[in-house]
Amino acid sequence: MKILQACIRFPPAPGGAETHVLSISKELLNLGHEVRVVTSNLYKETPFTPKYDWEPRCDGLEVIRFPAYSLQGEMHYVFFPKCVPYILSTDAEIIHAHSYGYFHVNVCAFARMLKKRPFVFTPHYHPPWSMWGGKKRKKLRWLYDKIVAKPVLDAADAVIGVSRHEIDTLKDVWYDKNKIHIIPNGIDLKKFTPIPSPEPFRKKYDLKEEKIVLFAGRLATNKGLEYLVEASPKIVAEHPNVRFAIVGEDQGLADILKKKSNKLGTLKKFIFTGHVEEEILRSAFSACDVFVLPSEYEAFGIVLLEANACLKPCVATKVGGVPEVIEDGKNGILVEYADTNELANAICELLSDKEKSKRMGEYGRKKVSEKFTWEMIAKEIEKLYNRLLT
Repeated sequence: MKILQACIRFPPAPGGAETHVLSISKELLNLGHEVRVVTSNLYKETPFTPKYDWEPRCDGLEVIRFPAYSLQGEMHYVFFPKCVPYILSTDAEIIHAHSYGYFHVNVCAFARMLKKRPFVFTPHYHPPWSMWGGKKRKKLRWLYDKIVAKPVLDAADAVIGVSRHEIDTLKDVWYDKNKIHIIPNGIDLKKFTPIPSPEPFRKKYDLKEEKIVLFAGRLATNKGLEYLVEASPKIVAEHPNVRFAIVGEDQGLADILKKKSNKLGTLKKFIFTGHVEEEILRSAFSACDVFVLPSEYEAFGIVLLEANACLKPCVATKVGGVPEVIEDGKNGILVEYADTNELANAICELLSDKEKSKRMGEYGRKKVSEKFTWEMIAKEIEKLYNRLLT
């Protein structure tokens, strides 16, 4: 089967949707299919960072990257027009686009209307209230939701939600129960077997006997990191040897968080690593005592699976698709978004109770191995492709 995956960015560019596309593409390639990826040359969307020296292949996949442009100022809408003739002339039997609202998704929908070949869409949908940007960008999103979204989604033969909650949220824009399929995100469990060593991360950041509270992800405004900083004095008061490791690409938030923690007297307890290599990231999951994801919204939260795969309990907000990953009291603790006191209490509870943390980590690892591997997920997507082609 010839498959074209279309996405806004692609690894080594960081991000959850980017990891999703890479992972399912690799597994589909392993299943014997011919997979190509069409994307932009962006490394980061904010700040707008194109890159011009990408390798033509990534993990065995052919990747075609076209120059990206953006509307200026507050509008910020990414488009890469040179992908249009490529997508419209593709000989792929399946076109699978990712990420709601983007230019390339509209092009893939148009290709479906012209060529009558199956078009699959995974929105990785975020509701309007959770998006970053000023009034002009939010107005642009409102116009897209009202005018463009429905014909684009109507053109899809199948729409894949990574969680039931994502699809429930998408109902504000579009809903067709006959086209919807819930296929979750996953991880490559082989990379977490055996459990990665905590030593590379601890050694790199000179962490010896300290307890570690870990966050991994983009340092973006919707990740709720300001509430972790606000919770830090209470956590430090109960656990003086704690350190907070903030791992991930900075999107302009690091200085704000540093100033805030400095005002609260906990700056020295924070480590801001920036983007790290995969080996160090996996080691960080193993090294931590508690993983925390205090986000305003997550369609899913792959990092929760990665922490559980390393036998670590999670503290996460009960938003979006997170409760479909974290069962409260079983593989982690769910808290209300922006409730600093509840967040601090949950983290302190797990730092204090090693037995509870161990039970939760073991349950999480079992759950990941039974439900959330990319190998299983790619087979579900392959079945869907085959149904659309028959």
